[in-house]
Parts: sequence; structure tokens; C-alpha cells
Amino acid sequence: MAFNKKIIILLLFIFLFIDYSYEHGIHSDENHNHLYQKYLEKYITNKIKNLSKLNQANIGAAIISSAPIPIFILIVLFKIKNIVILDIMSSFAAGALIGDVFIHNLPEINESHSHNHVHDKVNNSLYYNLFEKNELFICWGILSLFILEKVISYYGNKNVKIEHNKNKKIHNHGNGHGHNHNNSNIIISLVGDFIHNLTDGMAIGAGFNKNLKLGVSLSLSIFFHEIPHEVGDFSYLLKQNMNITNAIISQLVTALGSFFGVYLSFTFGEQYSDKIISFASGAFLYLAINTIMGDLKKSNSLKHIIMQAIAFVFGVCILDALI
Repeated sequence: MAFNKKIIILLLFIFLFIDYSYEHGIHSDENHNHLYQKYLEKYITNKIKNLSKLNQANIGAAIISSAPIPIFILIVLFKIKNIVILDIMSSFAAGALIGDVFIHNLPEINESHSHNHVHDKVNNSLYYNLFEKNELFICWGILSLFILEKVISYYGNKNVKIEHNKNKKIHNHGNGHGHNHNNSNIIISLVGDFIHNLTDGMAIGAGFNKNLKLGVSLSLSIFFHEIPHEVGDFSYLLKQNMNITNAIISQLVTALGSFFGVYLSFTFGEQYSDKIISFASGAFLYLAINTIMGDLKKSNSLKHIIMQAIAFVFGVCILDALI
């Protein structure tokens, strides 16, 4: 098991180093771009240049949807089930989600708001304050996932009580409650992942709408950007006692969100993009702080707490490096 841990950690660092090196090239001067970046972009551009913009964007969505594949291989190859490793990877996921909100999403929303505010008249109506302000859509994202979790918990507990009354055994109630808690966490995690993929798909759609080169560049950038998220997302599902096969299937299903995002981008343009990103930011905060970090509070070993804290900081830092 010690050997597996070392190999796992080494491979994770390799993935993240590739992330950083690729993104650093994307944002640097064109003369300093790495050869593999140029090759990938040129190869993909030549393959899809004769397609319609929508089909090009769908290819881009397929590229970013393949980001979990290295993680699937890693998890399946080494059969990662060690709770300490899963906790560390979950902490990393929480840091990456929160980093995504404060380092990427909010600055993008504020920049767009500042640009639009120059042309907009001041509107203090109740409707505007509740449903037009991008900032409040963060609150609606948090509230929506809170309500969803409560609904899941309510119907889950109701079913447990029915089963308990049928069997007349106290231990069935306890087991059912724990199982329901896991189901609630899993659904919240998958909803958050779907929304995340949806916003990525919208970015891809906007990129290909402008020009092919930008769309391809964004697709590859988001692909490497997604790897840190997928590391945490997949490990968190395993920690909730989901088996590897179901975890892989669920990740593939949530990846469809990127295609839906492309569709929304081509249908509505950028009209609602800021609101969707704001809503997604609220969902990410709820998922990271309440669901993932709330689950990590069960750890009482000082060593594990320190490792989780370091993983959290690393998750934030890697998002800062990638953006």
C-alpha cells in the first residue's frame, strides 16, 4: 500500500505539472509557447476547420469531457480506496472549487458588470435587485443546493421510517440514515459537477463563436484546467461509498453538461452567461464548504487535519497558477 501511495502522489504531481506548464504557455507570449501546445492546436484546428461552428464547439466540449479519463485510469489501476488518500483528494477538490470561484468566476463577473454598468441606468426596483443583479445569483445558487439537499434528506428519511416500521429493527434506521446522508452528498456533488461542466461548455461555445483558433485554445486550456477538479470530484464519490463503475458512469453523465452549455451559448449568446456563472459560483461554494468540507470534519487526527489543510491550500494555489 505504501508503494501505491507513492506512485499515486507522483502521478498526481505529473498531471498537475502538465496543467501548469500548458497553462503558463497559453498565457505567455506566442514566441514562448511550448511545441506540444502548437502541435495540439494545429492538429485539432486542421481536423475540424471545415465543420460548422456548432460542430466545432461540440468537438471542443468532447475534448474537455475527456479530462476525467486520466483520473479513471489512475483510480482503477491502483484501486484507490484508502480513506486518508480520499480525504486528501477531497480537500484538494474543495480548495480547487473555492479557488475557481474567487480567482476566476468573480473577477470575470465583476469585469463584465463594470463594462455593462457604464451603459445601464441605475435601477433600484425589487425585481431588479432580486433577479437581475449577478451578485445575488450567487445566493440563489447556494439556496438552490440547500433546498435540493433538504428535499433529498426529507424523502430519504421518510423511506427509512417506512422500512423501519416494516422490519421493526432499530439498526435498520441507523443504517438507512447513513446511507441517505451519502446519497444526499453524492447528488449534491453531481449537480455541482454538471453545473461546472455547463459553464465550461458556455465558454467553449463563446470561443468558437468568435473564431476557430480561440475555440481550440480554450478547449485545450479548459481540458488541463479540469484535471484538478476531476481528481477531487471522483475521489469524493468513492469516499461516499460509490463503487468505481458507478462513479465513472456518473462522471460521464455529468460531462454532458458541457454539451448543454455549448447549446445555451449558441442559442442565447452571452445574454445570461454572467447569471449562470454567478449561480454556479454559489453552487460551488455550497458544495465545497458544506458538503465536502462538512464531511471532512469527521477527521480527528492532527496529522490528517494538517494533510487536509495542505491539500486545500494546494487546490487553491493550483487554480491560481492555472488561471
